Amino acid sequence: MGWDREGVLAGRYRRLDRIGQGGMGAVWRAHDADLDREVAVKELRVPEQVAEDERAVWYARMEREARAAARLRHPGIVTVHDRVVGEDGRPWIVMELVRGRSLDRVLAEQGALPARRVAAIGLAMLDALSAAHANGIVHRDVKPANVLLEDERVLLTDFGIAAVEGDATLTRSGAVLGTPAYMSPEQVEGRSVAPASDLWSLGATLYAAVEGRPPFTAPAHGGLFVAIATRDPAPPRCGGPLAEVLRGLLTKDPADRPSPEHVRELLIAAAKGLAGRSATVAGPPRSATLVDSMAGAAVIGRDQAVAVRGALACIWITVAFTMLLGAGDDFPLLTQIEHWVPVGLVLAVILSIGLWSLTHRPVLALVAVAVINVWVTVGALLANHALGNEMQADADATFSWLAGAFAMMFAFAGANRVLAARIPSVGSRQALLSVVVVLEGLVMTLWPWAVAGLGGMQLHPPDHGRSEEFFVSALGIMLLAWIAAQAVLRPARAGLDPGR
Repeated sequence: MGWDREGVLAGRYRRLDRIGQGGMGAVWRAHDADLDREVAVKELRVPEQVAEDERAVWYARMEREARAAARLRHPGIVTVHDRVVGEDGRPWIVMELVRGRSLDRVLAEQGALPARRVAAIGLAMLDALSAAHANGIVHRDVKPANVLLEDERVLLTDFGIAAVEGDATLTRSGAVLGTPAYMSPEQVEGRSVAPASDLWSLGATLYAAVEGRPPFTAPAHGGLFVAIATRDPAPPRCGGPLAEVLRGLLTKDPADRPSPEHVRELLIAAAKGLAGRSATVAGPPRSATLVDSMAGAAVIGRDQAVAVRGALACIWITVAFTMLLGAGDDFPLLTQIEHWVPVGLVLAVILSIGLWSLTHRPVLALVAVAVINVWVTVGALLANHALGNEMQADADATFSWLAGAFAMMFAFAGANRVLAARIPSVGSRQALLSVVVVLEGLVMTLWPWAVAGLGGMQLHPPDHGRSEEFFVSALGIMLLAWIAAQAVLRPARAGLDPGR
């Protein structure tokens, strides 16, 4: 299957004209007869002399591009509408038609761009990459040629070599994938890639945009790889926050690169004060800004890594101190209930350690923290005061309850980032997250009463002196702080965003 004699693909897409061409294919403007709209059709052309196994790799790469992009719904990522497979197995991708130019072409025609415009472009690229990373996708080929500029929009495209979590295709030992001038040190050394690898490539792209050349150049790939792995780029001449962004992102060790949120703050500072069209080139309001305010408002960190690791650290501390608080009663959590409860709790904590490095999986971290939180708090309640159908929170159960709620703040903040990235409409995103935040606050503070009620039991707060008053007040403060911060800090932070 391919273009028929009348220039129609799959009986539906009529070829109009070619809008781009490279060594391995072309992109066509076409008309979708079924939906009466114009689309872009990406055609792969593999030379006849290419061996079958290598041809299969190229086909799989394009299939991967379609799958990866189809998982993402974000205004800063080119939308994939359809995939067509020919009789020879060759895939065709039908995409959103972007009526603009690539950043690579703009740089070739205009040379280096003003620092403020580059910062605004960087903000939009960072938001698109954050959405991809939140969905377990590492792009691996961020470069000016894969950044499209359409009026006020900035779009990321070409996920052909993306590392998709849970997808082992194209994973070949020793394979080096990417565009050499924009590859991270870990890529040129053949090491595994992570979201931090895309941040390096983002830095290299922005460096090229503001300096007029890539950060590293060499006559041959070998020399280029050595430069990327061992040398520092020339100090950017732009100065200010943008130069700080470039220096940070082009750090050799991925662990030493700044967090996406810190990069965003610096880029906002660099882009502040823009006027006219360049002020809005960053595109639609960024979902991450809303979730970042949640994290800041709840004092739980300002990026996804802090949210995930903060949640894990808090819940581990909760378990440890809950055990210690019960020491005076011969560890009732270990001695007065079935042994499988503490054993299962310890196993859950051990398994959760593996999530420390999976900061791009905040929903998984939320599930793990929630399970451990319920396990340790219910265990403490049952171990101390299970009298008939009544339970009363003792010191260890009270601590577990409050500390577990704090851990859930971290976990919810990280998971909200993924939720926000999946909703392209700003109005819908804000409306939904406003409701979600209230529900999350109620869940993380009041869930033990709900669980006790489902079990046909009555749960009473601690009754030692003024402990009940303190306990109820603490829960109320946590709930109100979580909710109120969204209304107070979100507008304050949004006001710093030049893209709004």
